[in-house]
Amino acid sequence: MLAHLVHTYLLSAAQAKLFDSDILRGVSLSISFSHSSELDNSAEYQVFHLITGGYRDGQKFPFQQGKCTYGDRCQYSHDNTTILTTRDGNSRNKAFCRNFVAGKCSYGSKCRFSHDIKSDHDGGSAAAQGKTINTRRSAPPENTELLFWRRKLGRPGEKETRPFFEGELFDFCETALTLMCLRESDPRHQIIMSLADETGLVRIREVMELQFGRHTLEKATELFTRATLPILQVITHKEVLSSLVLEASRGTIFNVMYGIQGRRAVAFYEGLIKLLQQIAAIGLVDKETLSLSLSASLTVLSQIIECNQTANLVEEFQGFLKDFTNLLNQVSSKSTNSLRAQDAARQLTRIRNRLEIGATITTATEDPVLPMASLCFEIGVDGPGRLSAQGPRHDNDHEDICKIQIMPTVGEIRSARLEYLPTTDTTRFHVKGLKGLLDRQFRLLREDTIGQLRDCVQCVLEALITPGSEPGVNQRTAHGTRYLVYTAVVLSDVLFEMKQNRGLQIVADFNQPLPVRNMKRKEDRRRWWSETKQLQVDSLLCLVDSNGRSVFLSVSQREEVLTNTDSIDGLPGVPTGIQSSTDFSAQGLQNGQTDFHSTSNTMARNLWNDQSRCAVTLQLVDLFTHGISEIVGRSHSETAVTQVLVEFPGVLLPSFRPTLEALQAMSNNLNVPFVDMIAPTHSDHQNLVQVGPPAYALQPSFTFDLRPITRGHDLFLDPHKAFDINNLLKYSSLDEAQGAALVNALGRNLALIQGPPGTGKSYVAVQVVKVLLARREEAEMGPIICVCYTNHALDQFLEQILSQGTKKIIRLGAGSKSKVLEPFNLRNISQDTEDTKVGRQAVWQARKVLESAGKEVASLLQDLKRSTTTNFISRYLEGSYPHYASELFQTTDEDGFTTVQNERRDPIEHWLFGGMSLRRGFQNRTLGELYSRQLSTMKHEERIALHKSWITDIRESLTAELNDAIDEFVKSRDDLNRCRRDRDLRCLEQAHLIGLTTSGLARNADLLRGLAPKVLICEEAGEILEAHTVTAFLPTIEHAILIGDHEQLRPQIQNYDLSMENPRGRKYSLDVSLFERLIRHPDSNTRIPYDTLEVQRRMDPSISRLIRNTVYPKLKDHEVVEDYPSVVGMRKRLFWLDHRVPEGHGDPSQLSSTSHWSDWEVELVVALVTHLVRQGTYKNEEIAILTPYVRQLQKIRNALGTVFDIVIGDRDVEELEKQENSKLTTESMNTEIRLDTVPVMQKAALSQRLRIATIDNSRARKRTSWLSRWFEATRIDHAGF
Repeated sequence: MLAHLVHTYLLSAAQAKLFDSDILRGVSLSISFSHSSELDNSAEYQVFHLITGGYRDGQKFPFQQGKCTYGDRCQYSHDNTTILTTRDGNSRNKAFCRNFVAGKCSYGSKCRFSHDIKSDHDGGSAAAQGKTINTRRSAPPENTELLFWRRKLGRPGEKETRPFFEGELFDFCETALTLMCLRESDPRHQIIMSLADETGLVRIREVMELQFGRHTLEKATELFTRATLPILQVITHKEVLSSLVLEASRGTIFNVMYGIQGRRAVAFYEGLIKLLQQIAAIGLVDKETLSLSLSASLTVLSQIIECNQTANLVEEFQGFLKDFTNLLNQVSSKSTNSLRAQDAARQLTRIRNRLEIGATITTATEDPVLPMASLCFEIGVDGPGRLSAQGPRHDNDHEDICKIQIMPTVGEIRSARLEYLPTTDTTRFHVKGLKGLLDRQFRLLREDTIGQLRDCVQCVLEALITPGSEPGVNQRTAHGTRYLVYTAVVLSDVLFEMKQNRGLQIVADFNQPLPVRNMKRKEDRRRWWSETKQLQVDSLLCLVDSNGRSVFLSVSQREEVLTNTDSIDGLPGVPTGIQSSTDFSAQGLQNGQTDFHSTSNTMARNLWNDQSRCAVTLQLVDLFTHGISEIVGRSHSETAVTQVLVEFPGVLLPSFRPTLEALQAMSNNLNVPFVDMIAPTHSDHQNLVQVGPPAYALQPSFTFDLRPITRGHDLFLDPHKAFDINNLLKYSSLDEAQGAALVNALGRNLALIQGPPGTGKSYVAVQVVKVLLARREEAEMGPIICVCYTNHALDQFLEQILSQGTKKIIRLGAGSKSKVLEPFNLRNISQDTEDTKVGRQAVWQARKVLESAGKEVASLLQDLKRSTTTNFISRYLEGSYPHYASELFQTTDEDGFTTVQNERRDPIEHWLFGGMSLRRGFQNRTLGELYSRQLSTMKHEERIALHKSWITDIRESLTAELNDAIDEFVKSRDDLNRCRRDRDLRCLEQAHLIGLTTSGLARNADLLRGLAPKVLICEEAGEILEAHTVTAFLPTIEHAILIGDHEQLRPQIQNYDLSMENPRGRKYSLDVSLFERLIRHPDSNTRIPYDTLEVQRRMDPSISRLIRNTVYPKLKDHEVVEDYPSVVGMRKRLFWLDHRVPEGHGDPSQLSSTSHWSDWEVELVVALVTHLVRQGTYKNEEIAILTPYVRQLQKIRNALGTVFDIVIGDRDVEELEKQENSKLTTESMNTEIRLDTVPVMQKAALSQRLRIATIDNSRARKRTSWLSRWFEATRIDHAGF
């Protein structure tokens, strides 16, 4: 009866809209299911649908009226096929039964709620009847079940949450796991967010505090399997661990599980391990369930240790590690090595690495006593940091690479000592094993990249601080690194840009380069800046001054510099160049003038507007406290300090910084696969490692399905058994070497495939991908990661994959030039993907905090600009020195007399200009003495000194607040980017294959790590630096296939002193790839088995003979190359041309002329290409030209550019830009040039153009004609190429 009365009232309230619909909905549903036995169906139905929006305007649903604006995103069903006949005979929609969804409805067919759950595979559903069903969003039963599950948590803010009864606890935990298994991300996100709030954490603690020891073994097992294990599976779900939106919630949960000093986690795992030991001893559960339990338990423990820095110091965890190892040994064997057992083993290794790091941390307050260098290193090797016999070299010299700043510090720049660089001799490493490998790769790569910047800045700094010396505008270091110098730099403004989240922005004014100063027309100046490629966006710069300070910056905007009014909407600004009459600097007063120091008199608002001065907007490379204070201090500098900007042409920080940061992160957690092969600790140089199958292939009855490459014939590869390769060769298009390479690539967890040009390396890789994709679900493989060094090679490989029918691929990175791959770019796919509900809320919250932090930063910057005004000084004195404030600003004394002042004159101004000057021979009193004196008694010089100290205190206080505000802004911006990248993560989870470059992988390592990929395929492995390859080894990788040819091109480095080709650099061998080191490098401790492809299908035998007799003795020619037709218009296929025309050499005084050329050969090449094309047989794309020198390439390109469309490779484009920038800078020092005569270089599709490349940057491709300049005319005393 009570239920009927309440529902009658609710019906009236709903019709009158007296309460919020959410309140009515909650009350109605709770009463419905609490009093279902006495509830009238018709009354309940009317109330429920009036509240939820089902009955409106004549009992029609909004979607039936055409008024539902949510469409497929609506959380309510748009299908009205499920009907029910009421007592009065009328048909109506029937609500879903939540108990039926949970499998607990005991009413069966008598239940008054619907048991018809609509799905695509339900024969009795609307789908089976041809009806349209919403498949994009969660079905209503799922939302209803989530609603009731969240109600079980309790209400936030309650003083005390009632503990669950046993049945309620089981239902709560099992329902949570059921909801986590849904395909939609929204329920998963909401569950974790709910568990991370106050009431959810109470339930987490309730599960952890279950006392297994107080129950019988059977009862304890039930508690574990129905309560503890489901919750462990929920919080370790793959999407939970990878989601960037849930990062904070995830950390909150694991921190609570850790407890104070780890006591809650210790108590939980002590009881859990005892229970699992008893279960395993008597076999109470099957091994798969036990493996699942170990995997979930170890994953939680691993996350607890990751989230709490002090967790690795808890001694009990070491004992847990041993217990879990014994348990895992009981359930793991060759015959029962399931995926869950493999995951448990992986988590165990991860925990062991973390605890080993913790074991090395000392708790002593004093520094540990370190051994002398002579005890750790052989003679001639000076260790890093405190291991050096002379102590640290500078403030950035550390034993641990994780403590080294990526960008060089001032102390590092000014240091005269050589850096510590590890050699290939592992016995001399100051740390062993994997940590030693990562240490070596980090230090050498940093020296090759950052080292050249350090040397450039050091040269400029020495010129600035040396009296009578000035830095040149276009110089090179001793290693040949080129740099440009911009003089007379003034930081005219410091702004904060919010519209595009750029943050702190610095406007720098400086003198125009000399060539531009001779250009009177604005259009010429603009064209010059456009063509030279100098000061491009993201270009790396360093601000250096004559006081020895340096700050690294990058170009943020070059077209039009920002102004104060551009910084943020709604905030007042002080336009640049306008000052208040009450704004004074001490320097100006000493000179008898008032001039605000941070404004510039130039009219330049971009790079080309003014003939003598130009301006550009910059940003800090590192937003750290020292850099912000340095920039703010320079913008308010009161002393004459010479400042210059140093640019490093061609140096792009994103190309190497992510790799260095990834190496640091890997050194910190040491979670890297294949350690026993890439960083062994034994010293047997002749040991041939036996490489086993990938871990996912060790599960019972696993085989590789070869039918995708055998034209449908049934053929399977068991990695544990011998395989007859003849069957594969019979039904596929592979030759014998290719077939063996494919079988071994599938059967080895680290596979190496080496192939000479034209032997089909990429073809084999495509076949391997097809086989792997056929078993991706059985192996829970996740997306395959495909890595290449260059964008062009990556595009080619992905296009081959597409041509084979694989469509679920995603291309990461903006460097792709392929029109075919454009629809598969992550940027385009992500734009069409919607955020989850939790994601939208997180983005909104992050934007709100970001806007607030940005306004605070902008306001503080405006305060800094006004820090010398009377208002600021007045407020400062009232708070710090009230007696000074009353003396300066109070006009009425204690006796009531009023001091009459000139209203036009400011009190500060009046005081500063007053006072007698010190007599000759007398010195100013100290600030401490002045603070105890009256202002009116001070001399003129003392007043200026005191005023300066006030300004300094004000700025230091504001700068400290600014640092905190910027930290908050950066954190908020990172949170916003993390929320946005969560959408990218959900897109990538749907892909079967992900392609990206090595630098792109380093930049997106955190994103890819969340996907838990198991397979990595690396193309061009012989051309990739070992540091880049190692960073591609994500922690979850179980199967890596490296494909390349170390006999062709080696990785490119900048510092020749680190090259294997240099006798002095052989001990470092930075340009030796991991691929080459594992195959043949004499300093490697291991030898890895590899496969070599032997049959080439590209070159005519007369050409292949050249490399067969010198490099590839086992190379064979396929029969297809025997039938190549003769080259039309040529008598022979191969010519060696010798001539005596001298080559050209540049002027030694011009830095751009370091390369060589021959005008005679250029004319010959142009004539020969023209002759071949005129035969009418060959297309432009069938002809390629190679030359050893960049300058020769430049001349050939200019000569052919008027006749043919040409294409130049990625690496050669960079070299040409460097050459042309230097040429335009040096050749136009004293004369005005017209830039419209300089040919514009364009990159185009290779299939439509004539290809030109240098030999070092060329990759062999199928071409009808190759024109190569192999030799040059030389003088007797000068050897050429």
